[in-house]
Amino acid sequence: MKKAPLPRLFVLAGTKRGLWSLAALTLLSGAAMLPAMRTMADHGASLIAFESAGSVSRSQEIVTEWGSAGKAAMWWQLALDTPFLIGYGLFLAGACAAVARRARATGRLRLERAAAVMAWLGPLAAAADFLQNVALALVLTGHVTQPWPRISATAGPTTTRLAVAAALFAVGGAIATRRRRASAPATSEAE
Repeated sequence: MKKAPLPRLFVLAGTKRGLWSLAALTLLSGAAMLPAMRTMADHGASLIAFESAGSVSRSQEIVTEWGSAGKAAMWWQLALDTPFLIGYGLFLAGACAAVARRARATGRLRLERAAAVMAWLGPLAAAADFLQNVALALVLTGHVTQPWPRISATAGPTTTRLAVAAALFAVGGAIATRRRRASAPATSEAE
């Protein structure tokens, strides 16, 4: 039977080294965003409030509340979110690619094909996150008009749903394909 097609990048991301490297990138860039996020919250509104504002008036209100310190923090957050979204997008793709590899090794070809499809959810989540970042950057540069606040508000839940679906599939797939320890039947020496 034909092997389910996966991009080479996903396959490489699905190696132990790839997964550990991407997890480290995601955690480090995520941790690096925390001070900027704290600064925004200290100046009037959280990052989540800005991302989900949805309306021109609320977006403008938040940017005004933040002042220069909050806006500078938001620019830092956007810059650090780029390696973060690359990290988690590829990590999720790699985790699903690892499930596909394990499914093939255990003869579960339907699961392998499903994993090959689910592997795309991580990069799609990252793409939605990047689209949100572009919309937020446009708002920060003074383009506080629709559709940018609405795009940001829509992209956030889309990102979350896609990422959670990929993560749940990867965990479920890892459990479904874990190797059973070979246990020899217990025999007594008296037999």
